[in-house]
Amino acid sequence: MNNYNIPSDEHTRLKAVCRFIEEYATAMLSAGATTSRIEHCVDRISKRYDVISDLSLQPSRILLTVWDTSRCHNYSLVGYTHKNGINLHNVTALCQLSFLDLPLASACQQMESIIATPRINKWMVLFLTALANLSFCKLFNGDVYAMAVVFAATAIGNIYKNLMSERHWDIRFSTFVAAYISAIIGSSCFIFGFGSTPQIALATSVLWLIPGIRFINAISDMINGHYVVAQSRMTDAVITTICLSLGLCLALLTLNIQWK
Repeated sequence: MNNYNIPSDEHTRLKAVCRFIEEYATAMLSAGATTSRIEHCVDRISKRYDVISDLSLQPSRILLTVWDTSRCHNYSLVGYTHKNGINLHNVTALCQLSFLDLPLASACQQMESIIATPRINKWMVLFLTALANLSFCKLFNGDVYAMAVVFAATAIGNIYKNLMSERHWDIRFSTFVAAYISAIIGSSCFIFGFGSTPQIALATSVLWLIPGIRFINAISDMINGHYVVAQSRMTDAVITTICLSLGLCLALLTLNIQWK
């Protein structure tokens, strides 16, 4: 076996850099970053700290090996993702971190600060989501009554989805129930005869549940050759879409609404 006489301080440095990159890449993947963005950011960080990184991305974990520049010594880690949902604030902040020329200790502290940043207030998210879905209704020429119903359907469905999420219910079942509740409320224009666009109100009442970011990320990963991650994300997005579709269909059956 070859003896390269690697100094102990070099091993310690490689280990520290490897742990930082592993936590960084895992946080990016968990927050919903595309695989190409993660690779570009890790490449920038590796060059800054004078190492060579071999990164393999999987749907629920990362495999990382960090080498010194002479490829005489390496350190490997496996990182496991956490399911805290997509967090674009963390993706953006972590991406910006990769451009900063910071000592490793400072970079670690800043990364921990970014990861620990609390999410936007859930009531603000709820209001903005309902407002965005109201805008979709308007985009499809929904009238004032339809927009009001869609706003209420989105807000109430989101409240129930958050309650189920806090109780750690299965995300697919939560999506199904939230879609059912939103569709029931979205059918108010049919039931009470409000406005002239009840179909638009009902159709747009569940749009807030469509996993658009996951579909976009899956296509991006597929284009960049990460087929395993792309397939995982696409499958997850399709299952979510099926769940919301089943919730909508059950609401139609419950109220005996004939779609025309």
